[in-house]
Amino acid sequence: MPPILKSVLKLIAVLIVIVMAFRVNWLVGVAAIVVILGYFVYVNRSAFYAQRGNLAYMKGDREQALIWMEKAYLSKAFLPKHQIGYGYLLMKTGDLTKAQQMFEEVLQMTKATDIRIQARLNIATVYWLQNKRDEALQILQELSQEVKNTLVYGNYGYFQILLGNVEEALTYNLEAYAYNDSDLTIMDNLAQNYYMLGRLEEAEEMYTKVMAKTPKHAESYYFYAQTLHKLGRTQEAREQLAIAQEKELALVTPLTKEDIALFASQLGKDEVEVVH
Repeated sequence: MPPILKSVLKLIAVLIVIVMAFRVNWLVGVAAIVVILGYFVYVNRSAFYAQRGNLAYMKGDREQALIWMEKAYLSKAFLPKHQIGYGYLLMKTGDLTKAQQMFEEVLQMTKATDIRIQARLNIATVYWLQNKRDEALQILQELSQEVKNTLVYGNYGYFQILLGNVEEALTYNLEAYAYNDSDLTIMDNLAQNYYMLGRLEEAEEMYTKVMAKTPKHAESYYFYAQTLHKLGRTQEAREQLAIAQEKELALVTPLTKEDIALFASQLGKDEVEVVH
């Protein structure tokens, strides 16, 4: 039976129960509504907890987000998409073992293609953060051969850059850009790829498109600043680097906050030298 039909039949059954209860007595009807609402809340408590966790994370309160997500997980009615979110949060807080457990459980419990792809990509990320680069690369290579979608293109394209395979990465990232030329991750990968190859004019052109989408991580602004600096546009580089210093680094990154601070210091010295 299709899920939507099943939901409609359940709704009709609930309405029939409520109507029959009110025919007996209005108090019975009210009691029936209270019981049904209570049952609905209980059955869907995992989704409510997960929503609270998502809201806490959006407010920057990772501790509360973890508490709510753990409650959702322990409720035993955890939706795979919420479990993916919980696993990602665990990665962000450094609990890689438990994050991997979340993703592997998702692979066991669902056949939904999109969810399984996300879980496998996240397991690759866990491996990368655990310095299991070969295992991470194997998953990504398998996915790139099995699937042609924006998510896989974005992830595998980025990891190829991190591995230093910049020529090979460029071929893949150009293919990704041809597939979806409006995705932020794909554009950012291509811009960074051009920068790594020293193709600065092409990097600058692509970064202009990236910045129009207001990327949230520091790496985009840092490498754009590097590109601008090497093109002799130092003041513009300083402006982009100032933004980079205010942004959070991505979960998987070739940079540290110290790298950004060091570059800012170098640009500051350049300014002093120009003044003198």
